[in-house]
Amino acid sequence: MNAADLIEIMLVAIVSAIAAVLLTVWVSSLMRAHRIRIEPTLGEARRAIIASLSGGGQEPGEVFPKLGRFSEHYIVSVMLDLAPSVTGTSRSALVALGESIGVTERALRGVRSRRWSTRLYAARVLTAFGTESPAMHDLLTDRSPDVRAQAAAWCAVFPTPEGIDELIRLLGDADGQCRFAAQDSLIRIGTPASEALITTLGTAGDQVTGRILEIAAATGDPRFGGPTRALLADPLHANRALAADVLASTGGASAGPTLQGLLDDPSDAVVKSAAKGIGKLAFRSGAAAVEPLLSHPTWKVRKQAGMTLLALGAPGAILLQANSPGFGPAADMATHALQLQALSIQEEAR
Repeated sequence: MNAADLIEIMLVAIVSAIAAVLLTVWVSSLMRAHRIRIEPTLGEARRAIIASLSGGGQEPGEVFPKLGRFSEHYIVSVMLDLAPSVTGTSRSALVALGESIGVTERALRGVRSRRWSTRLYAARVLTAFGTESPAMHDLLTDRSPDVRAQAAAWCAVFPTPEGIDELIRLLGDADGQCRFAAQDSLIRIGTPASEALITTLGTAGDQVTGRILEIAAATGDPRFGGPTRALLADPLHANRALAADVLASTGGASAGPTLQGLLDDPSDAVVKSAAKGIGKLAFRSGAAAVEPLLSHPTWKVRKQAGMTLLALGAPGAILLQANSPGFGPAADMATHALQLQALSIQEEAR
C-alpha cells in the first residue's frame, strides 16, 4: 500500500467521523426541538388530568376527548407519574381515566406479549392503576430482570401466598434490582409475609438470611424475635449485627440483657447494633455496660455509645458528664454528645 492509498483511507475516515458528529448533532437538535414543542402540551395534559382528579368540574369521560390532540403515550406517562401520589377517590378517578381510553385493557393483554418492553410497560400500568391479573404472577419468573422487578412491585399491591413465595425466591435473584424490588415489596406487605419468611429463615443461605433479617427489622413483627436469637451466633458478622437490629425491633424490654451481652462481640458492626438497640429499647440497666464504648477504637462505635447514653436519659447523662472532663476519646465523645443534647434543647425551646 502506497502513501496515496493511506492518505485516501485517512480522508475517508475523517469524513466519516465528521458526518457521524454532524448526524449526532442533527438528531439531538431534532429531539430538543420535539421536547420543547411537546412540553407545553404535556403541561396541559397534566393540568387537565389533575383537574379531573381533584373534582375540578370535569367528569373522567369528559377529560380525554379534550386531550384528543395529545399522544396517548404522553398522557399515560403523566398518569403513571401521578399514580403513586394519589389515593382514595382521586385514585378511583385516575383508574376510570385509564379505562376510558382502554389503557388497562391493553395492559391486561400486554403482560403476555413476546416483547419484554411491552410486558414491562403493561406491568407498570397494572401496578400503577392497582389492577389485578393472574398473569402477573408469571412475570415473576420472566427472563427480563426489569419485568421481574416490576412484577415484584405489583405483588405489594396484591399480596397472595403464591406471590409472597415468589418474592422470597427473588431475594436470591442474580439481579440486584430484582432483589431490591422483592425486599421492598415484602416490607410493604408486612405481617402477612412473616410466616413464610420465618420458615425460610432456617434454611436460607447467608445473603438471603441477611435480607430477611432486614425485612424483619423494618416490619417489627414480634414473631421474628425467637427465630432471630439463634442467629446472634451466626458466623457472618453482618448477620449477627442484623439479628441485633431485629431483636431491638421485636424483642421488647426482655431483649435488653441479650443485647448487652453482644457489646463484647469481636465485630464492630455487631457492637454498634447492640448499643443502638439498647438505646432504642431504653434499657437503662445497660448504661454502665455502654460507657466503656466511649473509648472504643472505632469512631462509629464511640459515636453510637454517646447517642445511646443520651437516649437512656438520666443514667446515661450522668455517665457522659463524668467522662466529659479531661482528654482522650471518651472525654471528646462525651463532650460532643452533651453538646448535641444542649443544641437539641435549644431547638425545642425556640
